[in-house]
Amino acid sequence: MKSSVGSPLAIHRMIEHLISVPEDRALLKSAPEQLFTRFQVPEEHYSALLNSERDALAAIGVHGNYVVKWLIWTGRPTMPFFALSYYFDRR
Repeated sequence: MKSSVGSPLAIHRMIEHLISVPEDRALLKSAPEQLFTRFQVPEEHYSALLNSERDALAAIGVHGNYVVKWLIWTGRPTMPFFALSYYFDRR
């Protein structure tokens, strides 16, 4: 179920950028607001992104594939018994 807060398009663009420019992923831990501003992520979505809660990200309409990437990059793997980062870090 999507939130009425708005489209997650800006979040999807930001995550696509982070796929293409992995060195910018460091900003997720040091200055995430810089990325949010650059990609015009609505402030209403900041909390879901900063808290990296899977259900909150899904509720605002972030695609599941992007949710998994976001959780890995922000240090919140979805399955701690299986290192998904092994696959994504090789991209």
